Amino acid sequence: MLTAAQYDEKILFSRLAEGDEEAFRQLFHHYNKQLQPFVVKLTRNPSAAEEVLQEVFLKIWAHRERLSEVENPRAYIIRIVSNESIDFLQRQTKEQRLAEYIRKTAVEGAPSTEQFISYRETEQRLQQAIERLPGACRQIYRMSREQYKRIPEIASELNLSNSTVKNQLVKALKSIRLHLGNLLPALVAWILSR
Repeated sequence: MLTAAQYDEKILFSRLAEGDEEAFRQLFHHYNKQLQPFVVKLTRNPSAAEEVLQEVFLKIWAHRERLSEVENPRAYIIRIVSNESIDFLQRQTKEQRLAEYIRKTAVEGAPSTEQFISYRETEQRLQQAIERLPGACRQIYRMSREQYKRIPEIASELNLSNSTVKNQLVKALKSIRLHLGNLLPALVAWILSR
């Protein structure tokens, strides 16, 4: 037999399955604060909790048509939160391994003076290309490439749609490629020769 809370959650899930945005808001506000400590405990990273929960609710919305079939909404959400937390930890582990590999490789294969000067020149040209971008485009590029923020995160922060952010990022990358022009083949050749 369902408790009153489970019954209310089932009704919320049914409304959400029909695309009811208000039901989604209610579900988000109901669970977001409750799940935050759980995610922090799983990931051992307070700043990751927001990212993980955002992914959880994006998945719930994306697969909302299935929600009317869910018997235990709380268990369903907790399972998604657990899976997203594990995915976060796996991504973090891969990134740490990559960073360690890069550190190790950098020590073993330190660049020559000529390579270092070439790199610095390329870096300066890249910074010039970034500075030439229009304001919003430059801001989105920096948030993505320098602050490592994802498109949904940037969109939320700047109050823009995901597609606007993506389009501005594509525009920025195209402009930078054009500015760097003839340096790119040489840079790629140098990277491949190492």
